[in-house]
Amino acid sequence: MDMYKSYKSLFVLAVMLLYSNIALAQFTVSGTVVDERTGELLVGANIFHAETSAGTTTNVDGEFSIELPGTEAILRISYVGYIAKNINVDINTEDLVIELSSDVANLEEVVVTGLASSIKRENLANAVTSISSDELRGTTQSQTLSSDLYGKIPGANISANSGAPGGGISMKLRGVTTINGSSEPLYIVDGIYMNNDAIPNGSNAVTAAAAGGSASNQDNAVNRIADLNPDEIESIEILKGASAAAIYGQRASSGVVIIQTKRGSGGQPQFSVSQSLGFNTIIKKLGSRDFTAETAEAAFGPTGLDLFNDAQSSGRFLDYEELMYGQEGMLSQTQISSSFGNESTSFYVSGSLQDDEGIIPTTGYEKQSIRANIDHRFTDDLTIKVSSNYIHSESRRGLTNNDNTGTTFGVSMVATPNFIDLRPDASGVYPNHPFNSANQLQTRDLFSNGEFVNRVLTSVEVDYSIIKQSNHALNFRFTGGVDHFSQNNKLVFPSELQFEQASGAPGTLIETNTNNLNTNTSALLVHNFTASDRLSFVSQAGYTSFNNDQNRVLNVSNGVLGTQTNVDQAVSVRVDQTKIFQRDRGFFLQEEVNYADTYIATVGLRGDKSDRNGDVNKIYLYPKASLAWNITNENFWSTDAIDNLKFRVAYGQTGNLSTFGAKFTSLAPNNIGGLGGVLLTNIRGVENIKPERQKEIEGGFDITLKDGIASLELTVYQKQIEDMLLQRELEPSTGFSFESFNAGEMRNRGIEVSLNLLPVNRRNFNWNANINFWKNVSKVTDLPVPAFDVGGFGTSLGVYRIEEGKSATQIVGLDPQIDNNGNLVTDGNGNPVIIPKKLGDGEPDFQMSMSNEFKIYRNIDFSFLLHWKQGGDMINLTELLFDLNGTTPDYDDTDLTFKDYQNQAAGITDDTPNGIKRLSLLGISTDQFVQDASYLRLREIGLYYNIPSSLLGNISSGLRGIRLGASATNLFTFSPYRSYDPEASNFGNQPIAQGIEVAPYPSSKQYYFHFKIDF
Repeated sequence: MDMYKSYKSLFVLAVMLLYSNIALAQFTVSGTVVDERTGELLVGANIFHAETSAGTTTNVDGEFSIELPGTEAILRISYVGYIAKNINVDINTEDLVIELSSDVANLEEVVVTGLASSIKRENLANAVTSISSDELRGTTQSQTLSSDLYGKIPGANISANSGAPGGGISMKLRGVTTINGSSEPLYIVDGIYMNNDAIPNGSNAVTAAAAGGSASNQDNAVNRIADLNPDEIESIEILKGASAAAIYGQRASSGVVIIQTKRGSGGQPQFSVSQSLGFNTIIKKLGSRDFTAETAEAAFGPTGLDLFNDAQSSGRFLDYEELMYGQEGMLSQTQISSSFGNESTSFYVSGSLQDDEGIIPTTGYEKQSIRANIDHRFTDDLTIKVSSNYIHSESRRGLTNNDNTGTTFGVSMVATPNFIDLRPDASGVYPNHPFNSANQLQTRDLFSNGEFVNRVLTSVEVDYSIIKQSNHALNFRFTGGVDHFSQNNKLVFPSELQFEQASGAPGTLIETNTNNLNTNTSALLVHNFTASDRLSFVSQAGYTSFNNDQNRVLNVSNGVLGTQTNVDQAVSVRVDQTKIFQRDRGFFLQEEVNYADTYIATVGLRGDKSDRNGDVNKIYLYPKASLAWNITNENFWSTDAIDNLKFRVAYGQTGNLSTFGAKFTSLAPNNIGGLGGVLLTNIRGVENIKPERQKEIEGGFDITLKDGIASLELTVYQKQIEDMLLQRELEPSTGFSFESFNAGEMRNRGIEVSLNLLPVNRRNFNWNANINFWKNVSKVTDLPVPAFDVGGFGTSLGVYRIEEGKSATQIVGLDPQIDNNGNLVTDGNGNPVIIPKKLGDGEPDFQMSMSNEFKIYRNIDFSFLLHWKQGGDMINLTELLFDLNGTTPDYDDTDLTFKDYQNQAAGITDDTPNGIKRLSLLGISTDQFVQDASYLRLREIGLYYNIPSSLLGNISSGLRGIRLGASATNLFTFSPYRSYDPEASNFGNQPIAQGIEVAPYPSSKQYYFHFKIDF
């Protein structure tokens, strides 16, 4: 009996040991990942254990080795630009050779489309544009993220506000979406609702730019999306219209830009170091007028004649464009990043340094950024992701754009003939400008305009699996985001400046301090249910919140004491404070049904309330619905020549909140009989103000030919904007002049086409081409108030006018009236009858872009991006300022022609000098200012060499790659526009009035040399 018990104990112990060994068993799988067609080794391909997400990457020889638990497993292999693949492996698997096929049409790409939703592109029912990190920065560098988006988004009209260092763009998606509301997209970075305000620096206190024909901001401000480091971005998804962005409700009428930054991966630590060095130069010089003694006297009187004779006798004629805009500013960008982790935790850490000089001496842009993204899987059911980013930037943007005091660089330049000398003497003393209130060289060298930004972006995402069963799963996701920045603008105008000496209190200090805090949260449940092997459901429900607090204090000091730079050290100090706050709350519901990847239907509903609305508790509802039909997944489909054919249709609604304070009647401080008091302003608040509503329907199809050799995506859309935010005049008896109200309708219709081609795909030569075409047409379909102007300096100089039945971006100016035969109409005294009429349109007729990527002998990469904008007029007031001062480069030429009736009305002929023609037409016709801003521009071009992996092994076994290259941006531009650049906006990020130029900071082209090492 004792013997039996002993054998039984030994048997149980043996079984326990056997099972424990099995439980602790591990095996190693090794192999190589290659391109299916060319056999090229894929360096950096990701290999993950599908169950635990533990992984590694291939080395310089395309090889990998990974330890796996148990005796069998599923490996998932992925690589950018290739279709991911799952491989079954076990303890007997040896020397795998895994072949991945190119995903030219990006059908396998997972597109992030909402708060907790993503979908494979082949099942997507909307036209969502995706931009990968390679597409964003694969060809060249740029100063800011905004510059990396040109020509890459079908349906987007992107224009630079200025050529000044530090960026500043305006992006409109699918046309004009508002007249008086917010017109910029909603930017979401790792779940953070990012503030993109363009905050004025206060220079208007000196330039008085807003004291003329327009009170809009003309301070050449930077929108804050420029703070992001493009090298840290993994992907960008652009939801261009309400049909895709409806899930974001009342803040998404201008589209949504979803940005995902890079994250770490498991396996051994990987490091990347890159350095880009370069320089920039002005894109286009206008030249200067060649004066004679006669023309100098005619333009500048006896003083001009004396100065011309002095210059002629000494042979001293100066190129002021070279003196002001001729600097070849140095450019430097350094990026260091590391990715590492284990099966439960991954880290991505990066840092960057940027130091860019402008083409104007004393201007430039510096930025330092650090990022840490951490993902940790606490259990199989709980994962937490944390994203943190700190940015510090310093911008020195000079003093450009419009002014009414003659103080900005550009306005001073137009008053400067080439025969005067404004340079300092040997003791550093600058002469006064004889024909202007400021010497631009003195202002440039002695004044300062600094913008200092400190910003922290932080988000946390918690994913918890509540239920995980074979046919259904329930997940909870919480996302919280914080965006805080402080912006300090400091402008110092020393008392020795020419225009300061002429003032009653010489010396001006301007300091603006802005603090902004955005916080947002979302809590949602996602339920996945698989009813059968062909039918599945994804249900979502959630709650969201958004808060914004902004405090801006402007200090203006005059009569500065000595060389002091503190704003309190002055004779007089003026303080203005602006506080803005916003509180939004919302919910959303969404249901997605997928039948065999053939029919994919989605319906959703968003509800929002906000303190910007008249009724803060009223919930406004925004529905959405979409349907995609993958006909190639039908049983009857048998055409091998087509890999994918999908038809799709989508509908959605979004809102646009009123501007801050529209529902309140404001009070302004006033001196009443020597006592402090308050008075009502002239704008009456409206208690029933509500959001604008946008309704969009889009439809289209996607087709991909066999093996991805070609794919086409075509989309047409109609976007209707209702309950527009407008202003109307009030009867004087009310005691007010204006009030906001909701009324009117506007429509956008458009088409977007994307064509991807793979003309050549061989082992030693690969050519990938992408062609985009887009066109939008806007129309004001209902306007219950008289036509009104929304931007410009009066009809005689050209304005953007909102008028029922007309384009929302029409440009109206003066022009002589003609009869049906084209003959000039005159009044009873024989004078021409001058009337306002449409002379142009700011919206392009269409836009196209074409990118080409060539891979030669697997180690040489060559790529370029061409961007063609046809049509789209601008109001060129820089040329007018040159003409008024008699300094226009073509002033004495006669090649400029106008219509016969315009010549007759102005009393000019084709032989009249160009400058005289334009001045003679002033007040008669605005046609000479409204100019065609079409262009063909080489946006990006780059050539790179990747050192072969066989050579890397000889250098060091730890090297993963070395890449050398050269690139350029804006290398050439062909345009009929008669100024520095066909992209400029004196009024910054205005919804409509963008294409107005007044003496801007000229745009530049950049040249870079690159070095990158991965180890």
